Amino acid sequence: MKYLITMRKGDCLFLLLLVILLPGRAVQAQQPLSSPYSRYGIGELFRLSNNQTMAMGGAGIAFRDPATVNVINPASFSAFDTTSFVFEGAITTNFQTLKTEGLSQKANYTTLKNLLFGFPVTHWWKSSVGLLPYSQVGYKVSDASVSDSIGRMVRLYEGSGGINQVYLGHAFRFGKSFSAGVNVSYLFGTINRLRALTFPDSAFMRYFRVSDNISVNDFMFTYGLQYHTTLRNDLQLAAGAIFSSGRNITAKNSLLSETYLQGSTGIIYVQDTIENSPGIHGSIFLPDAWGTGISVGRPDKWMVVADLRFQDWSRFKIFGGKDSLKNSMDLALGMQYVPDFNSLSAYFRKVSYRAGIRYSKTYLQLHSRQLDDLAFTLGFGLPLSRTKSRVHFGFEFGRKGTTSDNLIQENYVLFSLGFSVFETWFYRRKFE
Repeated sequence: MKYLITMRKGDCLFLLLLVILLPGRAVQAQQPLSSPYSRYGIGELFRLSNNQTMAMGGAGIAFRDPATVNVINPASFSAFDTTSFVFEGAITTNFQTLKTEGLSQKANYTTLKNLLFGFPVTHWWKSSVGLLPYSQVGYKVSDASVSDSIGRMVRLYEGSGGINQVYLGHAFRFGKSFSAGVNVSYLFGTINRLRALTFPDSAFMRYFRVSDNISVNDFMFTYGLQYHTTLRNDLQLAAGAIFSSGRNITAKNSLLSETYLQGSTGIIYVQDTIENSPGIHGSIFLPDAWGTGISVGRPDKWMVVADLRFQDWSRFKIFGGKDSLKNSMDLALGMQYVPDFNSLSAYFRKVSYRAGIRYSKTYLQLHSRQLDDLAFTLGFGLPLSRTKSRVHFGFEFGRKGTTSDNLIQENYVLFSLGFSVFETWFYRRKFE
């Protein structure tokens, strides 16, 4: 009698598709964002979550599920099944309304949320690899004033791009209850910023612009711990912690300052180059981050999760210079409920229903006011027939900032569409 470890044909095609898609998606991960607040620091930080935790307020430090990839805590990878693989992908669309005390403007954008892949190595060692954004930059702001001698002067500020991350994670189980993990992330991408001064009423005044591009290429490490146990009546309790150590990330700054004239057709004629520094090497210091979480529930029935996270952004530096950033704090609470996971007749009793709330103190302080971000989340997971794979829908209704003190308030509705594929990877075939 012989045993042969075999991969099914469909799984081979799936893995081939994944390999083809990953490099292309890395280029497409950053889409135009519309947030004036992304002008500061390294942009608007991407909130780590997968298809499930996003709809539960983003809480997931203590979340464990063999059919999903929880990127929040690498120790959770130890929950993967020893004979199966998990693949997740999602996109998000953000509908925004930007408001001041007298003005209002709508915007929207769509971006890749994640591509995640989890698999077993041994029964005590599990791994994951994936691609997701780290930060995003997208804004266009103009400020006009009038001079008696030259007429209108318009100051223009534009930003685009962002930072992506590709990670490789490992989780190790110690005994029945403890797990430890690490994500090794490679950060890459470019943040483009432009400042310009124009004189629309003058045909002879030279315009002025500064193009400032920062490229990032370096590694970052995130560590995680989880403890989980079963109490009475199949009640499961889990606690977790995450930590990312502060480190200098290698970066390169390209700076170009020049004067120019702009023709009536919009064509730009460069007059003088004031400064051209194509590659100034330096670093960006990303500060320590840590968090803790707890979860309680019954398998395939209900779950409640809660997280608390901090990051010391007051230590942030970019090419040796400090920014006026403050320490950030995130508090999240969420739940999931499945009426009857094994129902054979009523489909909607097998659906996962999710809800949550999140409150954040962002790292931005403007006009002596630290900006906050409050959001409510809803979502559900639709099971596919005869499998643990699911299609996920998530909604986040939030408000960031305020219209007081001449600031901007961002009201947003974030919609997420994703899927999780849970399939048997290796299986044994018997031959006589």
